[in-house]
Amino acid sequence: MRHHVVQLAGDPQPFGGDRRLGGPGAARAVAASALLAPVSALVGMAVAALIRHATGTVVTTIGVLLLLPALFGGDTYRWVAEIGHAMPLPAWQTLTLNPATDYDPGRYPATVTGSWIVLAAWPLTAAVTAVAVVHRRDL
Repeated sequence: MRHHVVQLAGDPQPFGGDRRLGGPGAARAVAASALLAPVSALVGMAVAALIRHATGTVVTTIGVLLLLPALFGGDTYRWVAEIGHAMPLPAWQTLTLNPATDYDPGRYPATVTGSWIVLAAWPLTAAVTAVAVVHRRDL
C-alpha cells in the first residue's frame, strides 16, 4: 500500500511528483507542515496583543503571513530574497521541497537550516511579544 503526502490545491505536483512518507525529505515535510499552524497561531496571538481589535488582527495576520512573503519573493536583489526567506510561508515551502527532484533554487536560495530557524524564531518572538505587551498594558 502506498502512502502519499497530500498535495496543495491548484499545484499539480508541488513536491516534485511521487512523494512517499518514507521517501527523501518526507519526514521533514510532515514536520514542517505540522509546525505551520501553531506558528501561524502564535503570530496571530502576538498581533492580537498588539492591535487589540478582532478584524484588524485577522487582516494584519493574513497580510503578514500570506501577502508580505509575496512582496519579498523576488531574486533581483539579495536583501529582498533574504527578507523573503525570513518569513514562515517561504520557510515552509523550502522544507517541503522534495530533495530528490530537480528544481531551480534561484540566485539566492533558502537553506534548510535557515528555514528551521525561521520556524523556531517566529513563534518564540511572537510569544515573547504577546506576553510583554499584555503584561505591560493589562497588569
